[in-house]
Amino acid sequence: MADKKTDIELKRQVEERYMMLQLISGQMQEIQKEIAAMEEKASDVAGLKNNLKCLAESKAGSKSFSSLGLGTYVESEIKNTETVLVNVGAGVFVKKTAKEAEEIIGKQISQLDSINAQLTENLTMLAARAQELEGELQELVGAQQ
Repeated sequence: MADKKTDIELKRQVEERYMMLQLISGQMQEIQKEIAAMEEKASDVAGLKNNLKCLAESKAGSKSFSSLGLGTYVESEIKNTETVLVNVGAGVFVKKTAKEAEEIIGKQISQLDSINAQLTENLTMLAARAQELEGELQELVGAQQ
C-alpha cells in the first residue's frame, strides 16, 4: 500500500514540476518577444538620433526627402534646422530645439537600455529556475523506475 502511495505522490510531483516548467517556458518566450521589441525600438531611436545629427549639420534651404509614412517620401526643402516638432503623446506636438530633442532621445535610450537589462535579468533567472526544475524532474523520473 505504501508503494502505491509513493508512486502516486511521485507522479503528482512529476506533473507539478512539468507544468511549472511549461509555465516558465511560456514566460521566457514572452520575455524574448519583449526583448526583440525593445531592440527594434532602440534601433528606431538610434536612427532618429542620427537623423537629428544630420539635420544639425544641414543648412537652411537644403533639399531633403520627408517621409509620408510606409516607405513613401516627398522631396522637400529644409527651412529651419534649429527646431523640430516632438510628439509628446496623444497626438500633441511641441516645438523643441534640436538639442532639446537630442536630450529627450538620450533619456529614451537610457530608459530602453534599463528595461532591456531588466528583461535580460528576468530571462536569466527563469532559465536558471527551468534548469533546476529539469534536474528535479530527472531525479523524480529516476526514482519512479
